[in-house]
Amino acid sequence: MKAMPIPAIASDRLVDLHNDLTHYDTMLAEQMTEFITHSRIDSSKIFVDQELEDNLRAFKAKSPIEVECRREMLKYKRRIDSVIREVLEAVGQSAVS
Repeated sequence: MKAMPIPAIASDRLVDLHNDLTHYDTMLAEQMTEFITHSRIDSSKIFVDQELEDNLRAFKAKSPIEVECRREMLKYKRRIDSVIREVLEAVGQSAVS
């Protein structure tokens, strides 16, 4: 998955959240590669990140573009969460850590 671009006028906090989301996406991609290549998952690295969800929800947007960006980031995070849940279900592990 590829994270959507962040508006050039975004606040520093929104940029930080975007970077956190990108890291979350990258972590999943690395674990999916490991799963496909070696049929294993590092359960300490793959989990649904509730803190990121909470931080995205708590972000106070200052402009309509930030509102839309936050909304899209939440939607994107939920897609990542869905993949994590499916992968962990396939290997018989819990998605909550």
